[in-house]
Amino acid sequence: MKIHPSNALRKRKTWFPEKDENICSLLGTSLRHQTTEFFENSTLHGVRYIAEKERPFCEKFMWFSFTAIGAIATCIIIVSLWEKFQTNPTITGLDTDFHNWDVPFPAVTICDRNAVDDELLQEYIEKTWGSETPPNAEEFLRWLSTLSYRSIATRALEFTKDESVNTLDPKDAVFNIVRHCENIFYDCEWKGDSEECCELVAPVFTEMGFCYAFNSKHAEKSWPWQAQSEQFTEAFIHETDAKWSFLFNSFRNDTIIDVYIHSTEEMAGLEQTIQHSWDRRVEKVSFSVKHTYTTEDARQLSIRQRRCIFADEQKLETSHVYTYTACMRQCRMQRSRSLCNCVPHFYPPIQGYRYCTIRELECIAEHATTITDVTRCNCELGCTHTVYEVEKLTATDAKTNSLETEFVSWPMVRYKREVLFGWVDLLVSFGGIAGLFLGFSLLSGVELIYYFTLRACCALVRDADTLREERAARLAKPKPPHDLSLVPWWKQPPPIQTSKPLKVQVSSIKLPRYSPPPGYTEYLP
Repeated sequence: MKIHPSNALRKRKTWFPEKDENICSLLGTSLRHQTTEFFENSTLHGVRYIAEKERPFCEKFMWFSFTAIGAIATCIIIVSLWEKFQTNPTITGLDTDFHNWDVPFPAVTICDRNAVDDELLQEYIEKTWGSETPPNAEEFLRWLSTLSYRSIATRALEFTKDESVNTLDPKDAVFNIVRHCENIFYDCEWKGDSEECCELVAPVFTEMGFCYAFNSKHAEKSWPWQAQSEQFTEAFIHETDAKWSFLFNSFRNDTIIDVYIHSTEEMAGLEQTIQHSWDRRVEKVSFSVKHTYTTEDARQLSIRQRRCIFADEQKLETSHVYTYTACMRQCRMQRSRSLCNCVPHFYPPIQGYRYCTIRELECIAEHATTITDVTRCNCELGCTHTVYEVEKLTATDAKTNSLETEFVSWPMVRYKREVLFGWVDLLVSFGGIAGLFLGFSLLSGVELIYYFTLRACCALVRDADTLREERAARLAKPKPPHDLSLVPWWKQPPPIQTSKPLKVQVSSIKLPRYSPPPGYTEYLP
């Protein structure tokens, strides 16, 4: 049975007062018209068959399903490609062209666990306090020479209560009591040639205390017992050198020396691990190098994508060259300044950062855990960084005063990080996937925007009368009959309409008899 909707029912909106066509109704008509034209003229695969009115519903539904499946598959693949572009756009490979390398020798930081000279210590105590020496002055000064966040946290409250030590300059006090380089090192060698030890090593304050460093850019530029050093020159090795090593002899036979091997641009700190604790039973430390650099085309990627920062990309206060350790050191300095308004004296002097007095170290001790929390620092690795690993320790039967640090072999491999999936690759991938599933191109996207923005608005202005006529014709056109039969169309196609089907008139609909509520005697309309 088929029923045509009645004109009265179809015009039920006329029960309420209807306003004339406004801009919104005309714009809707214009968008409706542009949608039809877009579907009929679009270059997207399968879309034109959906809009053709003479095609049966089953064919339209089939093409709509195919187009929808293609659109969904396109979106899924594009999302996966975007995720790959954001998380893994680079690849690290081997660069074996080692003959033309300028291989830098690492910095060797030597930290004596008992760096204090007993004679200088006594002289400084007598000079500073005279006969009114505090009872724990000697122990306090030894603690000051090996100052670190750990020692501050454990013993700061023990020494900062005494008013007599609060006026001391911590850095100057350490310089006056530690051993001079000529009293620690002798008979040094660089690449097999004898060199003056004090010309090779220089004092350096680290987060582990006072140390000496070879080939370090962060060594102290001047110190009281020696004239200001010349401008730093980085040490390199070549394949034809007789040796690729640095050797020193030490007068110190009754202490342990911690040896750190790291990049010249970096400083021994909390991020560095001790490569070797020398107790005179090892005469040679052999290490390997793993150098990684990133090609310049990786600058097109964001820092979060490539997960590294170029040396000149981010300016630091602690170093002119970006490194991970310099970034972490600056982070701790900033947090120390924000919490205590000062920084410990083992950091380099920087404008805007004031060294803590002895009393102010109590605040550093209180917040030591917060200051050294690595999760509070947003630092990335440098795009060019080097890692040194100890491969071999050559032991000796008797105790020795000599320690040599050398390359285990000539470095023949370095790692190169380059772009695997850049912006151009992403654009090509997007276009290929959209073209494969939908026949979509960049101009198709422009065409889509054009139809539903500029073209629709222009039609609203120029063809307003035509749009009114089209809207009036669409509203006046009778709706098709509703087929209420349950027979599938493939078994029994709908018959051709030769006679007018049954219509339901509003007058034939009887309203239910009204029953007034109790207490009401009048009929309510």
